Amino acid sequence: MKKLMTILLFSAGLCACASGSGKKTTDCEEGLGLGTDGRCHVVCQDVDDCGECQACTGDLCYDLSPCPDLCGNGDVDEGEGCDDGNAVTEGCAQGETTCTVCDATCQWREIDLTDCGDGQTSGSEECDDGGTAPADGCSASCLVEAGWSCDATQTPSVCLPIPDAPVIEGEASAGHADLFWRWSTPDGAVSFLARVNSGAESGTTEISTTHTAANEGLYTLEVRACNAQGGCSAPASFGTQVVYHGAAWRPVWRGVAKSDLTTNALGEAVPVSCHNCYNGPADEVYTTAEALTKIRLAISRRADLIELDLADAQGTLCVNHGDLNDCTGHPTLASLLDDPTFADAEAMLFMEIKEGTADPDAFAVALLDTLDARRRFVRNGRPVFIRSFAALSRYLEAIRARLPEYPFIKDYVRFSVLYSRNAIAAVAAFQTELARVKNTLGFDMVEFEYRQKNLPGLTMYARSLGLGTGVWTIPGSFGEAFIAALRHEVDQITAEFRADYARAVISETNLLAYVNAAGCTSAADATVSVFRNNTGTAQSTPVTVGVAPTASAFGTPPLWYDGPGEDRFGCSMDFRSSQGITGRALPLGATSSQNTQGFFVTAYVNLDTLSLTGTQAIVNNAEAGGFALELYGDGATTVIRFGVNIGGTYRYQSYNVAATGLPGNAALNGTDGYYLFGAYDGDGGVYLWIDQEANGSGGTFTGNVTPSAQPALAGADPQPSEPTDARFFFDGLIQQVSVLDWINHSFPAPIVN
Repeated sequence: MKKLMTILLFSAGLCACASGSGKKTTDCEEGLGLGTDGRCHVVCQDVDDCGECQACTGDLCYDLSPCPDLCGNGDVDEGEGCDDGNAVTEGCAQGETTCTVCDATCQWREIDLTDCGDGQTSGSEECDDGGTAPADGCSASCLVEAGWSCDATQTPSVCLPIPDAPVIEGEASAGHADLFWRWSTPDGAVSFLARVNSGAESGTTEISTTHTAANEGLYTLEVRACNAQGGCSAPASFGTQVVYHGAAWRPVWRGVAKSDLTTNALGEAVPVSCHNCYNGPADEVYTTAEALTKIRLAISRRADLIELDLADAQGTLCVNHGDLNDCTGHPTLASLLDDPTFADAEAMLFMEIKEGTADPDAFAVALLDTLDARRRFVRNGRPVFIRSFAALSRYLEAIRARLPEYPFIKDYVRFSVLYSRNAIAAVAAFQTELARVKNTLGFDMVEFEYRQKNLPGLTMYARSLGLGTGVWTIPGSFGEAFIAALRHEVDQITAEFRADYARAVISETNLLAYVNAAGCTSAADATVSVFRNNTGTAQSTPVTVGVAPTASAFGTPPLWYDGPGEDRFGCSMDFRSSQGITGRALPLGATSSQNTQGFFVTAYVNLDTLSLTGTQAIVNNAEAGGFALELYGDGATTVIRFGVNIGGTYRYQSYNVAATGLPGNAALNGTDGYYLFGAYDGDGGVYLWIDQEANGSGGTFTGNVTPSAQPALAGADPQPSEPTDARFFFDGLIQQVSVLDWINHSFPAPIVN
């Protein structure tokens, strides 16, 4: 083969930047020649002897300036010898054996095809596969064709197509640091080059990679598919935005991006679930169309969670309130999730497993396959909740075991266990079960029947473990009262009461005072906080505890801590005379105004004295007006009562502590905790609930509560005529109290979902 000389033509304006010593001189070292610019340059025979972005001119290498970034635009720019409108080295016209062409760097190149096709790569040939047929990687001009790579060290050359760019799969948004991507294997690909955020490429034969995100932000993966010769495709790219939603929420709601997530008066997330959001109010079976109508209505009412019950019917996941053998007439899960309105919404899936006979692993795979195919429901900002009663938790365990096989949804699936009312009688045994749910099963949430005995204590214990807490199912009747009583005690509420009405009650800024001592660091804490929000802005006031009374002022209660095994887990305010504690009260601040229609008052207490003559105030503001939640005894009978002053007369609803009329309670005792709340809304009855069971109405009344000029107290009744400014001191433990402005919540019908 004869040696070919590349002929390069340049304009007179070529900038000859030093490619050798860079200094003007008359003497050059071996291999360098003196250029027209008085500097030493590398001696060359053709452009292949020069470096990148250099040209061989007059047997010397000169830098091109500018480097021909514009090569291929059809204009002969400075530094270019030619420009034929592309950046490809083309062969000679058909039939010609020698020619001069404009090459891929926009310089003239002389081509001699005399020996192209003989199987030996030489001269200006980039390849020689022993033939001159095109479209096989080595062109008729013995140049490597676009989209191919050739191994010219073999005789003849072996050419392979460059693979297509792979297709990358990942999360557009991730709420976790351990990022994961995977990609396809194009035909001919045997390896890949991958990098993140323009870092160094690394070679791999795997079809997936991981990356640890140090911070929030965009992480872009680029992957090139390479053939056996190292010829690689253009990079495919996929960007994952790492963002952590809801960082201020309790753990169960972190990662939720719903823009209007329901919050209570203190700004805490308390999402509302539309109960059985697929059938009629009396569990009438709905068709798919009817179920979707109800779901869309709940979404329009801004329900945070859409409850669907799941059962397996011969391999098909059906939505139904019980186990099924046949899905005929019932919506399938897939048919509901394929609805565009549902898919586009922010409301989260809140699914309960009703299946009891199917193989748990098969059920788990069917459910996860369904969700993985519909990731708009299971993604960063929109986690899905999978729930079951404790007796069916084997299904939750099977789903959790399978989750690692679903890398793009595994971080957005959360688990909750439900308990029927008083499912476990002993408090200590119930607490042991809650610890198992968190520490052994690794689940996220527990849900109690809304009338569960010792509900505040159980929810506080669950929260101490890091579990979310929910209640089911708030009815339509008195739904506003139960929601108001529980909105600060739980993290989620499932309600038959309409979702938009439930949201309104939860978010209502009517909080005059709220204290929950359970969250103390220890009994040695110096203060408890009194929270308030009746203006639209939440406020917190610390009150020093453990202050002894004086002759002219009442004292404040110390804190008492109860550990696991007790119904009031955590701290309580201690008013027990048996501990030598008397003359104590906790100021709650002003709790009345001229605009007050009524009051709603709650307290979680332990009663030390059940036989008395006189009054013991639990939460009172009853000086010539206001309200009272108290114990009262005439020497023969002791009652718990709630009353309000209407038109100068106190109107009460009472419960005899020796009675057994409330389900779940025998006669009240001095050992158990009791959750009490009373209400009057300005137009109707005066109501009292004990452990979420109503004790009827103390008559029907109309008129606002008479305002009291005194601040409310926990553990006493304010009385400025007394030397210590208080009277009716309580004997027992109080863990939680709240006082709300309360109005007539006359919501238009229907009041259920």
